[in-house]
Amino acid sequence: MSEEPNTNRDHLRKISNSDTRGTENNLDEIGDKIKAGINAMKKKIEKPHKNLQTEYFREKFKEDTKDY
Repeated sequence: MSEEPNTNRDHLRKISNSDTRGTENNLDEIGDKIKAGINAMKKKIEKPHKNLQTEYFREKFKEDTKDY
């Protein structure tokens, strides 16, 4: 029985660490979406004939691939 509490603690630590990494990734994704949205809005203001959704997806693609 003495092993069970340690095993549970180790399991909880692993879960906690994986949740933290997932949260960091989600925050990065949200930040990229915000940046892409802002850049798309800037382009729409500069050139009103541009399609906002198309510009957003272009900017989102740039943000997603900037690390590669």
